[in-house]
Amino acid sequence: MTEASRGCTTFMIVGAGGHGREVASYVRSLERSEGGVSLLGFVDDRAEGIVAGVPVISTIDELGRVLESLPAATYTYITAVGNNAVRRSVVDRLTSLGIEKLQAGTLCHPSVTMGEGVEIDEGTCVAPGAILTTDLHIGRHCIVNVSASVSHDSIIGDYCNLNPGVRICGAVRIGADCFIGAGATVINGVSIGEGSIIGAGAVVVRDIPPHVTAVGVPARVIKHHG
Repeated sequence: MTEASRGCTTFMIVGAGGHGREVASYVRSLERSEGGVSLLGFVDDRAEGIVAGVPVISTIDELGRVLESLPAATYTYITAVGNNAVRRSVVDRLTSLGIEKLQAGTLCHPSVTMGEGVEIDEGTCVAPGAILTTDLHIGRHCIVNVSASVSHDSIIGDYCNLNPGVRICGAVRIGADCFIGAGATVINGVSIGEGSIIGAGAVVVRDIPPHVTAVGVPARVIKHHG
């Protein structure tokens, strides 16, 4: 279990956009269902004031100064940024600040179904209705969005985004920084190379190389990135 699941965490959400508002609702659900979890506010370089009833407490660069004035020994952040490259950049910025009171957390909505042997690394958010079956690994700072599922013996690399309704079947390997579009399906045993994009509704029936875009049923490569 993560610290968040045990109920002893003060969360900050980095990013006050649409996904940030969703993540705020997940934290509130944890507050109601488990107790001991609280939401301090948003961290955002552009937004100010109150967003969806939650205060924007700081920009990224000012966060160390703000946290030093607050009493808790540690604060936990979740990045609410859908773009994988931007999310990675945000985490790098936060890490470079060297704030001792700041740590990346893991957030799982109370409605998530999770079996035995599921490993979820720091910074990952698992949204309502997601299913993680058994003996699988989700990397750092991933998004497993609403009603997505990941089946047995699969490995999801760091900074991946599994959009709503994605279905990852058994023994799938997905490299870091992949974006799997809404409603896509990846069949058993398939590998997707790092940095690749799978279009919404695609069905991946064979291995996909790194740094490409693949769409359709069955999915085919339509673009190479750089």
